[in-house]
Amino acid sequence: MRLRIAIVDDEKPARDRIRRLVAALPDVEIVGEAGDVAEAVALVDRERPDLLLLDVQIPGGDGFDVLRQVSHVPQVVFTTAFDHYAVRAFEVKSLDYLLKPVPKDRLAEAVDRARQTPHRDPADVLRLLQEIRAGLPAAAEPALPSRIPAKRGAKILLLDPAEVIWFESEGELVHARTAEGRALVERPLSDLEEQLSATFFRIHRSYLVNLSKVGVIVPEEAGTYRVVMRDEAKTGLPFRRPSSGSTAATWSTCPRSASSCRRRRERTGSS
Repeated sequence: MRLRIAIVDDEKPARDRIRRLVAALPDVEIVGEAGDVAEAVALVDRERPDLLLLDVQIPGGDGFDVLRQVSHVPQVVFTTAFDHYAVRAFEVKSLDYLLKPVPKDRLAEAVDRARQTPHRDPADVLRLLQEIRAGLPAAAEPALPSRIPAKRGAKILLLDPAEVIWFESEGELVHARTAEGRALVERPLSDLEEQLSATFFRIHRSYLVNLSKVGVIVPEEAGTYRVVMRDEAKTGLPFRRPSSGSTAATWSTCPRSASSCRRRRERTGSS
């Protein structure tokens, strides 16, 4: 099947690069480009593409505004230079997320996935996108704590949160992973999640990741994903797609404040 693709990005060099990469793929047709919300809405409704490669931050609003305003809702792959949108965008079924500069192999993977995925009901897509948008970080984020006490052997360390790649729990023990190795943090993962909610995200019961250290999110079987971190080993951590009624589901729809998520879980009876 020939896939009709539209490209939306406010930067012409970025559009040109994506166009070159798409043109090299088999059985595709580029139906047009746009650089802001108004142009994108007009393009999508006029050409009715099968797939929309959509930048998150564009003039006139954002990529989510485009999808709220169009009458034709195609398959969507988000593209952006900002890591903190990754987890929110990727939680929506049938959507993908690519971090700029878009890797050739990941683009080909996303296009192939769109080709094989049944088209979703537009109302369902818009509802899910609204949930994502409600969870995006606000313009002003709270300041990170200056240091986090930790132990490595007999040494007591004061870790800079920006240098922590992820936190992991093993039973009652919580460790911080940095470029220098692992250090014991004598605090529950839930406390760290609340304190570091500006730049860290809970991808799994056992993992709290620094979003600035996320490299790519790769889809796997049974609706699960693997988060590949930017450490030397390119470690892959499990990211469970939220299911209805689970604690994880509340993460996808809560604001970035973990304390707000906790209050919502208490009201709904989630643990």
